[in-house]
Amino acid sequence: MKHIHFKSAAVLTLLAALMIGASGCETKGATQQKDGAQQVVYSETEEAKLNRGMDNQPQSSYWFPEDLLKWDFEKDEDAKYNVSTTPLAKRVEKEQLTKSNATQDADMQVVALSIMNASTSGNAPRGINTFDANVFSSWQYIDKMVYWGGSSGEGIIVPPSADVIDAAHKNGVPILGTVFFPQTAHGGKIEWLSQFLEKDKAGHFPIVDKLIEVADQYGFDGWFINQETDNEVTSFDEAAANKEETKEDTATNELNKKHATLMQELIKEYKEKVGEKQELMWYDSMTEEGKMDWQNALTDKNDAFMVDGDMNPVADDMFLNFWWNTDELAKDKLLEKSAAKAKELNIDPYDLFAGIDVQADGYMTPTRWSLFTDKNNKPLTSLGLYVPDWTYFSGGTPDDIQARENTFWVNGQADPTLSVPVADGQWPGVSTYALEQTAVTQTPFVTNFNLGNGYNYFIDGKKVSGLDWNNRSLQDVLPTYRWIFEHGKGNQLDVLMDYAEAYQGGNSLKLRGTMNENTASKIKLYGTDLQLTKDTVFTTTAKASEKTDLKLILTMVDGTEETIKGDKKVGADWTKVTFDVDKLTDQKVKSIAYSLASEKTSDVYEFNFGQLAITTKEAKNTETVKNVAIEDALFDEEESNYAGIRLTWDAVDMANFSHYNIYRLNQDGSRSFVGATPAANHYINALERNDDTNKTDFIVVPVDIWGNQGKDSKKVTLKWPNNAIPKASFTASRTLIAPGDQVTFTNTSSANTESVKWEFTGGDIADSTEDAPVVTYAKAGVYAVKLTAKNKAGETPVEVTEFITVSDAAKGDLALLSAGAKTEASGFTNDSEAPEFAVDGKLDTKWCATGTPPHEITIDLGKVKTISEVHLAHAEAGGEAPDMNTKAYSILVSEDGKDYKQVTRVISNTAGESVDTFPAVNARYVKLSVDKPTQGSDTAVRIYEMAVYGLK
Repeated sequence: MKHIHFKSAAVLTLLAALMIGASGCETKGATQQKDGAQQVVYSETEEAKLNRGMDNQPQSSYWFPEDLLKWDFEKDEDAKYNVSTTPLAKRVEKEQLTKSNATQDADMQVVALSIMNASTSGNAPRGINTFDANVFSSWQYIDKMVYWGGSSGEGIIVPPSADVIDAAHKNGVPILGTVFFPQTAHGGKIEWLSQFLEKDKAGHFPIVDKLIEVADQYGFDGWFINQETDNEVTSFDEAAANKEETKEDTATNELNKKHATLMQELIKEYKEKVGEKQELMWYDSMTEEGKMDWQNALTDKNDAFMVDGDMNPVADDMFLNFWWNTDELAKDKLLEKSAAKAKELNIDPYDLFAGIDVQADGYMTPTRWSLFTDKNNKPLTSLGLYVPDWTYFSGGTPDDIQARENTFWVNGQADPTLSVPVADGQWPGVSTYALEQTAVTQTPFVTNFNLGNGYNYFIDGKKVSGLDWNNRSLQDVLPTYRWIFEHGKGNQLDVLMDYAEAYQGGNSLKLRGTMNENTASKIKLYGTDLQLTKDTVFTTTAKASEKTDLKLILTMVDGTEETIKGDKKVGADWTKVTFDVDKLTDQKVKSIAYSLASEKTSDVYEFNFGQLAITTKEAKNTETVKNVAIEDALFDEEESNYAGIRLTWDAVDMANFSHYNIYRLNQDGSRSFVGATPAANHYINALERNDDTNKTDFIVVPVDIWGNQGKDSKKVTLKWPNNAIPKASFTASRTLIAPGDQVTFTNTSSANTESVKWEFTGGDIADSTEDAPVVTYAKAGVYAVKLTAKNKAGETPVEVTEFITVSDAAKGDLALLSAGAKTEASGFTNDSEAPEFAVDGKLDTKWCATGTPPHEITIDLGKVKTISEVHLAHAEAGGEAPDMNTKAYSILVSEDGKDYKQVTRVISNTAGESVDTFPAVNARYVKLSVDKPTQGSDTAVRIYEMAVYGLK
């Protein structure tokens, strides 16, 4: 019999007693700042020790059709956390924009089908205490975004997360949710399509009202429908081979014309109800005859999803499949034919989006741009980019990710003025065809150049937190132009996002390179359409390694250029420079640029833009947040040293509001920053207990656009479980051994344990105070192990009376008993992921089941045998993401298959490969019951191998 060896050490966790005491988390770096009339002392927030979302983390929504039909906003505890606070900003009309290069086209649009969160489930609506997030910022090049998501194991109807809506809307970009009917090979079910298309007695589609309600409640702009479920055509590869005639019946277990007809009716009903308020984009997949047949063009087979028989509009747009760009179809010039067909049907050709799949190769994707444009380089249709987030997912450091984003969206020179059409197979940069758009159309306008994540957090230029964070709701409008420089002789500057320095938030805009003495360089940053008034105050906060003369350069609507001197030079500390724009009252600004001149020559010159503000005169902030409440708090099961906290409060009604700061109040009178949000609620993830009072006080403070903080709210108090007494637990390397074998025991008691005492029977030592004693057992028998965990508050013992079994039959390695055994499961996704693949000894096959947990798999060993270990290979062992590793599960055993007893309970596994040992037991049936299938909220269990070990 072959043995399967996994990386993890064998563990048996034995838990006893409630914890009561505190785990230390010292604050450091106290800084003092004056906010309004208050003198505030900050204690720098420490880096988090736990950064996975706790079980009460609010989640961005996702549904199967039957779940959405039952959904009620008021009864959904997470719903209010998913509401965007940012209305869609108005953009400058494209016809009014100035081209950066000759081939940019005002007619063409760009849609990005973007994976803004790596999974469908488990996403915090406004981030948690981790840096890692897709902080896409090249919004100026897209006309709309589809929040790409959905899976057969989680849900197929996916609205955008609140933070992505906020970021998109701030930049004037409409954002659509996704309705994704996956291919059968990926778990798709015709039943879901039939449920989606079901009519009520009045002949209406109940799902339409739900789709409208979700978009209205959450504040996004419509839906993208991707229908690819077909029992016959299970993948792209099979599409060409499917030649069967279209079925005319109304059966719901096979894709047929009835489904296509109902889909057209559903889209029309949706549009009749929403008008221009919401948008619906259709994907070129299912034909009007009810076949899965990707056209890669607008044709007679799919045009009914754009116009009906009476030439009335159906969907707003269509995303054309990618194959127009392949060797096989290049000769057909499908985009040219699509544009002609659109004009024939009185459809705007730029409502068709030619798909390019860039998920795998990004700007290395070979593309025939000659098929995308006419001979004059004018695009024939609009541009559809599938997963341009390659720039994020393939990147390494933040600088690398930003460099990839610049190359993809602008060009290899990171200068849109240099964009030109390229030969087929190369990547020109999206700026070659797409104009830089801007939503900077009204004052006040303030940007702190935040991307929406950080390793630190700064307030008024002072670091108040070293806690990693992400919240794309805090992303500012980033520069329109990336990057347009006019350098004086000898000057050369590059631009980076600086996470080590910021004025407000997590990062600033850093210019770095060579500057010659008193030689100016000009950088053009923002396209605008701003009316200046007599009350306009224009300030820029910056710092520089050498004293720098900063001038503001404004281009007016009439094309004239105005240069305004600052009231002071920029120095080594954050400096707020004011520019007098009174002489430009009532004029419109078309673009914002700056001139920088260093007083000294430097080849290591650095200049940081911290804030740009175009506002009225700064006003005092006297607002107070009311009715702060802890809606829910959850403590970690192991030690109650971490809390997940849902805070809510009443939204303030104040002019020039920006966001709220949330603070923990410390015993020494200082405060620690724990988060910021524009919403009237916030989730604090894994807050660590920081003193021994068993309580934590919080306040919420409103912040205006200049960064001024209002008055403190009344404090709200979190009461922690009293856990002074330690909790005892231990692990053992093996529980079934032969005489003379050794067992390594490991103390895994709670962190507040100060000392331990072990007691062994039958071993070569009777007791120990070590953390990992090694015990040798000389004689056959069954022996007890006892561990007592102690600290000043008390002690807790845990004892297993029949823990170690010593037998001559256990000489050598234990036998693998489960290889090829008979298995059954509560469910499985398809025949290629059936339960038998969990016992085939391979890590390239798996048992996978979807739906509502728990998921169970049972192994029949054929007859009763003595067992003591179960080895599991989770998702990561099979090459999937660590977030998909099984988190919580139980192992149960039975002799008759009817009465089961639990031998192991695991509540917080993160490993890709785990080994659970337990006291030797006689069993024929071994059941794995998974109640928390992943680290997040994906409900699909993935077990690549389940190996049971014991005696032959």
